Amino acid sequence: MIRDLWQDTRYGARMLRKSPGLTGVAVLSLALGIGAISTIFSFVNGIMLRPLPYPESDRLVLVDETAFKQGIASMGVSFPNFVDWRQQNQSFEDIACYDTGGFAIAGGGPGGGAEPEQLKGAFVNQGLFEILGVAPILGRTFTAEEDQPDHDLVVILSYGLWQRRFGGDPNILGQTILLNNRPRIAIGVMPKGFQFPEVAEAWGPLALNTKIFTRTDHGLLAIARLKPGVTLDQAQAEMIGIAANIEQQNPITNEGLSVALTGLRAGLVGDYKKALLILLGVVGFVLLIACVNVANLLLARATARQKEIAIRAALGANRRRIFRQLLTESLLLGLISGALGLMLALWGLDLLLKAIPIDIPFWMKFDLDGRVLGFTAACSLLTGFVFGTAPALEASNPDLNETLKEGGRTGAAGGRHRLRSLLVVAEIALSLVLLVGAGLMMRSFIRPAECQRRD
Repeated sequence: MIRDLWQDTRYGARMLRKSPGLTGVAVLSLALGIGAISTIFSFVNGIMLRPLPYPESDRLVLVDETAFKQGIASMGVSFPNFVDWRQQNQSFEDIACYDTGGFAIAGGGPGGGAEPEQLKGAFVNQGLFEILGVAPILGRTFTAEEDQPDHDLVVILSYGLWQRRFGGDPNILGQTILLNNRPRIAIGVMPKGFQFPEVAEAWGPLALNTKIFTRTDHGLLAIARLKPGVTLDQAQAEMIGIAANIEQQNPITNEGLSVALTGLRAGLVGDYKKALLILLGVVGFVLLIACVNVANLLLARATARQKEIAIRAALGANRRRIFRQLLTESLLLGLISGALGLMLALWGLDLLLKAIPIDIPFWMKFDLDGRVLGFTAACSLLTGFVFGTAPALEASNPDLNETLKEGGRTGAAGGRHRLRSLLVVAEIALSLVLLVGAGLMMRSFIRPAECQRRD
């Protein structure tokens, strides 16, 4: 079996070299389609499939307050309600809240003379880093006492800020840093690459109490870690019950309020998922059109090879053997296209990343890892099978009498002409579907912009 496959591969390679023009057009068409779908899949992989950079990240959930009766699906968290959740729940190992913010930093650098700059930062509840399962590489996290008003003059630095602003000084712990014109003592440095939430470079204690932040004040964010064995649905049911109890005890401030839990990945992905799946479908159609186009080319080539195939059949090769040979040629063509498509995907991925006008969140990693390579290889083989099956089936059943006798080509090619016509119709139909879909997408993007201009 392996020997036959090796012979088919060698013979297929020779036949592809015999038709460099057709081979070049087919490889280029398929490589563009495979490269495009591999590039988009790299984004799907980086956003939707790769594990988040936290231990057992599937147990992390985002917690939010809702008021569906008022038509509000997300309103942020009230600190007093959060305190009640923390005390009453049985589903979470712990729960913490946080808020994004910024720091104006002065000093630091060699001799403390670095220019002032604005940093992206966050104010976090005591316990948040423990919930995420990430410990500082230097120092410690916040204590419960430091997470109180007037006791919050401490800060934790990101690895990048520590390196860039303080030169990776190992004696940074205990140093005083001027942030927002307030002196804060550096107590820790987080690991390289850690930037929760989003692209924070420094973290200060949230330092709230129920007098500062009342039940009518919303807008905080919250994250929790589920206990082992507790499902998201079980935790959701419990939190809805706790919210109902809080509403009963505080009917004025909490009327109609409930709680919604979302897995951390689902919360981070948000609207990316829909857009990515649409893009993946679009490039899938492009690849399918390329397959139909190459199938047409192979059918035309089969017409020129019909006498060769008929001679092989007359010498004893059965239809299965001929079909396998022709399909091997198609799979070989698909693999060559996949190799070129992978190089195009690498170039396209780098181009798209440079074109993105925003900072990419730290948890998104885009590269050609094993999953993307496996996807590209599978696409290459599937592509070879898709565009090669119909021509191989048609060509592997020649009419020996008509083909071998003088002037018999016209009648033998009639079936192929009909199949080629069907493929042309299919190609036009797929192109129209793709065109209409692109038009609808453009319309959906343009309409909100027009509405904003009218407003």
